Parts: sequence; structure tokens; C-alpha cells
Amino acid sequence: MDCPDCRAANVSEAASCAACGRALPVNATSGNGDRSARRSGSRRRSSDPGESVSLDSNNPAAWRAYRVALWSIVPGFGLLLGLPAIMLGCRAVRGAGDDFSGRNRAKAAVFFGAATTLTQWLGVALIYYGWEAW
Repeated sequence: MDCPDCRAANVSEAASCAACGRALPVNATSGNGDRSARRSGSRRRSSDPGESVSLDSNNPAAWRAYRVALWSIVPGFGLLLGLPAIMLGCRAVRGAGDDFSGRNRAKAAVFFGAATTLTQWLGVALIYYGWEAW
């Protein structure tokens, strides 16, 4: 395969030009016919071509609970958003079914909601009792 920039000859399997380093175009007809086009190395690929399990969840209830839980971490917001994060997370855990990613996201929402609710209300109580002692 010739490089489109410098016209140097390269082997057909080369990803970049040996002379100038420019990326070579993918030739779908050359090489292995059943091989798909190059993909990013950061993508996960299933080892079983028939496997249709999603690696990431599109469960809107779990995402909603998780976002509310993350907002509850902000000081002050946890006083109001911690309890809804727990309730939304519990509802999302029950409705997740076989969606492990959604279930884990919902469990994280329950954990963060409980932790922020307890710590922020404890902080309010300590401030209140500290003022009462004066």
C-alpha cells in the first residue's frame, strides 16, 4: 500500500507509513476478509459474538437516583436531597432486574444518600447543641 502523502511503499497490514508516520487508510478488501475495521483500544469488546449483554446501563431510575445522591454530597444539599436519594435508590434496586450496572449504581445512590444524610444532620445537631452550651 502506498502512502497518500509521501508515496512510500508500505506493507498492506501497516497502520501508519514507515517513512512519514501518517496514518494509512483502512483497506476493507485487503488482508483478512472477516476482520472488522480498526477500533479504538479503549472500547470493550465482547469475546462472544452472540453475547448481547450491555456493558453499561441505560436504567433511567438508577441514573436519577445516582445523580440525586451525588448532588446530596454538596454541603447543605444533603439535608434535603439525602432522603430522596435513598428512596430513589431503593426503588431502582428493586426495579433493576438483571441489570448489574444499574443495580450497583442504585446501591451507590443508597449508600451516598445515607452517608450524606447522617453526616450533614449530625453536623446540624452538633452546631445546635454547641450554641445551646454558650
